[in-house]
Formats: sequence, C-alpha cells, structure tokens
Amino acid sequence: MAERLWEIDVTRGIAVVLMIFYHFLFDLDYFGLADLDFQRPPLLLLQRIIAFTFLSLIGVSLVLTRLRGVPLSLHVKRAAGLAGIALFITAATFVYPGPQNGMIVFGIIHFIAVSVLLGWFFTRLPAWFNLTAGIGVLLAGFWLSSLSPTASPWLLWLGLPPANFYTLDYYPLIPWFGIVLIGIFMGQIMDPFRKPISGRQTPQFMHGLNFLGRNALAVYLIHQPVLIGLILTFRALIGV
Repeated sequence: MAERLWEIDVTRGIAVVLMIFYHFLFDLDYFGLADLDFQRPPLLLLQRIIAFTFLSLIGVSLVLTRLRGVPLSLHVKRAAGLAGIALFITAATFVYPGPQNGMIVFGIIHFIAVSVLLGWFFTRLPAWFNLTAGIGVLLAGFWLSSLSPTASPWLLWLGLPPANFYTLDYYPLIPWFGIVLIGIFMGQIMDPFRKPISGRQTPQFMHGLNFLGRNALAVYLIHQPVLIGLILTFRALIGV
C-alpha cells in the first residue's frame, strides 16, 4: 500500500474537528436549543474555511495519487462507492426530515463522488490551467447566483436550483469544483510530493488528528446521528 502524507491527514483531521463543532452548533439551532445565524460571520466564515480545506485537499490528493500511478479504474471504483453512499443519504433524508424540510439531493458526498472522477482528468493538465479554471469556476458561481431560479430541478447539481429549493446540504459543481481545481494546482506546485516520503513519521501529539483525517468519511457519516441522538436525549431529559 502506498504511504500517506501525514501532513494531509492531519490537516484534514483539523477540518474534521471544526466540522463536528460547526454541525453541533447547527443541530442546537435546528432543534431549538440555540438561536444562531449561519448566514453571517463568524459562522459563515467557519463554514467556508471548513469547505475550502476539505475540497482543496481533494485536489491535492488527486495529484498525489496520480504521482503514485493510481489508475483511473480505482478512481471509478471510489466514485461509485461514494455515489452509493450519496444515494443512501438522499433516501434517508427523504424519510427524515423529508422533501420539504431539507432532503439532501446534491450534498457534499454527491459532490465528492463526481469530483474524484472529474478531477482525475484535470490532474493531466498544466498547473496554470487548473488555477485559471478554478478561479473561473468560482467567478461563475457569483454569476449563477445572480440569475433567477429555474423552473426545473435537473440543473441543481450544476448550481442552478429551482425556486424555493431548500436542503440541509448543497454543494453544486459551480462554484465548489473551482476549489478542487485550486487544490489540484496546489498539489502540482508542491515540491515535497515529488520527493520520497519513506520514513516520515506522524508527530506523537498529532496522532489523534491523523486518525481523524484518515477516517474522515466514516466520521462524517456517523457524527451527525451521534450528535442528534445526544441532543434529542438532552431535550427529553430537560423536557423541552
């Protein structure tokens, strides 16, 4: 098995900790135990930092796997597995909270499933192109946000949601794939990825973050049910 760069896993682990904290605050607000504004700083800024970290690391990791000779077939297999998880999330949120209350139809896992496959092709392109394209996709997001909502839901994956669309998790390709492209650019210009990495050990005090980073998908899938269970138990105990 190819070695991993602990720096990437630790950075992802930090993002995991911030994500759990952010979702804990979100759940407190959602279940009426707090009154927080997630559309303004500092919570909006925190959400953007978390998203940028996770998504840019997707791009960096795609470059790293290319340098290690990971074939396209493995990317297809990974994308298919993520797509299966994404479909399960859609089905589960169709049951609860329901189509009118935030069902997830193109959330972060849906986005990553597409990105790990689409991004593979961009790792073959020059770094300057990926930086330019990444900035262009981000700017296109501002343009799309200025357009009137569409009547059809079939373009919401691209960044054109229908009128009155509401979901608990939404990451369309525009603008978010722009961050992945910037991450690919970052990976392409980072010299350490072109050097041998054998013998590089995770610092002792970072083992916990390293573990979280290595298992980010599993933590993502289980942390919300755990948080919601704890919050609902607390509500029941205090009689709210």
